[in-house]
Amino acid sequence: MKKKVLSVLSIIVTAALALSCAAVASSSVSDIAASAVEEIIGYELGLSGASSIQEWIDGELSDNAGKGSEWFVITLARSGKYDLTEYLRSLEGYIAENNIPSATSRQKDALTMIAAGHESPYINETAENSVGKQGIMSMIYGLHLLNNGAECENYTASKLVNELIGMQYDDGGWALMGEHGDIDVTAMTVQALAPNINENKAVSEALERAVVFMSEKQLEDGDYQSFGTKNPESAAQVLIAVSALGIDISDARFVKNGHTLIDGIMKYQLPDGSFTHTEGGNSNKTATVQAFMALTAYRLNAEKGDRFYDLTKSFDPERNTERDNNENITSEQQITTAPETTASSPAVTTKSSGNDYIKTEYGKTSDYKIIAYIIIGAAAAAVCIILFLLKKRRISNFIAVIILAAGAVCFIFFTDFRSKEEYYSGDFPEKTDIVGTVTLTIRCDTIAGKDKNEYVPANGIILDTKEFAIEKGDTVYDILTEAGRKYGIQLESKSGGYVAGINYLYEFDYGDLSGWIYHVNSDAPFVMCSEYELSDGDKIEWLYTCELGNDLM
Repeated sequence: MKKKVLSVLSIIVTAALALSCAAVASSSVSDIAASAVEEIIGYELGLSGASSIQEWIDGELSDNAGKGSEWFVITLARSGKYDLTEYLRSLEGYIAENNIPSATSRQKDALTMIAAGHESPYINETAENSVGKQGIMSMIYGLHLLNNGAECENYTASKLVNELIGMQYDDGGWALMGEHGDIDVTAMTVQALAPNINENKAVSEALERAVVFMSEKQLEDGDYQSFGTKNPESAAQVLIAVSALGIDISDARFVKNGHTLIDGIMKYQLPDGSFTHTEGGNSNKTATVQAFMALTAYRLNAEKGDRFYDLTKSFDPERNTERDNNENITSEQQITTAPETTASSPAVTTKSSGNDYIKTEYGKTSDYKIIAYIIIGAAAAAVCIILFLLKKRRISNFIAVIILAAGAVCFIFFTDFRSKEEYYSGDFPEKTDIVGTVTLTIRCDTIAGKDKNEYVPANGIILDTKEFAIEKGDTVYDILTEAGRKYGIQLESKSGGYVAGINYLYEFDYGDLSGWIYHVNSDAPFVMCSEYELSDGDKIEWLYTCELGNDLM
């Protein structure tokens, strides 16, 4: 009997400890999320020069109404109680003065109005003229509108839910194109379907399959990759999705190698509070705002059981007491000067003027190198003579000088500093092990004629179809780099061969879904361009997209 009592007590104590540890862990994660949110706000306030969140809303966010501040405003509306009058006035002015051709952009504006508590005819008008007009993304955003009370004659929420379920791939995911699910599009579809989970069995089964898909795609660090690139935005979208389903951050399906989704996002945070798109990169606006959204979504689910896109939910006055009076954030969280937001160091060249020389990875012996070797040798000899005259004749001193000189020689040998004219001369080492030829085209038709950007050709063609010889192992990135040097086209890439800019046209220049995508034989591979090995006859296209590839179909 005594043993049974002890056994029961042991079980109770173990269970209590487990619950206690879980509570501590949950509290710790919540603290991390709360701290990261405050750091993001601190960064943005410093960048805008605002001294409070309300000043940020009335200033920079209102100035950029309709032009990129919407996700920040939606997130602030979901996490605090602020006066959004000035922002709404600016947004209505922007809508009245501009023709907004993108269906998803109009939907985003309408969602922001709902989140801000604004009842405008524009919301129903947008639902009427945009749902389904721009592929799956306009259906996802459209369902968010309908879930939040917007009305549309062509669609009901149930009809749109059924259409989205019918677009699910066999692997459990959704995508803009291709035959396999994409992690971002899948997570965003789940976010829209989540409020309808109890509508019928088909919805719940589709969401179960999607959860399995998202779980299987998660990497060992808790993050994800999209189009071959590891990034925090994909993990952010998944966190919003699982939070919408009420799945806890500690759920075993979304913990890999001990790392949660929040771990997967936080590894991309910079010391200034902002987030980078790729590990080791510089501050990125889209990565920062999506981390802000995801961490807020997690807190809404953990603290209130709410979904991020439940935009009509009323505010909790008690939870927002600190911000009702528009208090400034603490001095530790403020940034008084805007941090550097320049692009990452490129593999080829950066968008700049006046740079006379370019450093490339592998060089060849040239006149400046010979001169450099002579200077290094002379300097080393001079130092040795000085040491000798100063009677510091220990052999270790001379060895140190020789080692330093040898290091300098190696640095010069393995680098190649050339002028721009030399770099873009088309003077390459001749290929000797040719296994075939490929063609390359670079186009930006999607933005041709949209503005007066001098780098956008009128016909959208940056490089018409050109043929290149390939050696075994040549990748899409190798050929793009060769084309850039041969035809004088500026390129900017980040670690791992991620192409951020071509011809001074960069990712996110034309919206938060814009950037460069490559196709091989009309398909969009799901690997980095530096990993895609080419075969004879391949046709490569680099295309600028404004809608994550949906506008290229």
